Amino acid sequence: MKENIKIETPEDKLKKEIKILKTEAKPYLAYRRLILTAAKSEHEPKEVVEGLKFAAKQIKKKNWALVDRVGGTSGDLMARGACPKCEINLVGEDLKPREFTLPCLIKDCPFNKEDQLTMKEI
Repeated sequence: MKENIKIETPEDKLKKEIKILKTEAKPYLAYRRLILTAAKSEHEPKEVVEGLKFAAKQIKKKNWALVDRVGGTSGDLMARGACPKCEINLVGEDLKPREFTLPCLIKDCPFNKEDQLTMKEI
């Protein structure tokens, strides 16, 4: 019986190498985005440094979703998490959304409160 042996073409080798390079470059690109986000930030310098330290820890953990949330295109250096239902940024040690983001009006969001919903409608 003949076995199907796949011969690796030069294109396959290049695709594999590109994939490896992208994986190796990801932390460096994240740091670059963080620096640009920090440079544009209007937060206090102490808060910016805290945000950068937090993001650096997330890069080491390879938590790319949170790294993108903190330092991505519309990065929020104060973000420390995201709501599991509506994806709004959670800030502070107690992981709560900022007041101006509420109510999000997403069904079953744990941060929506009945009094907030009626206040927005007025």
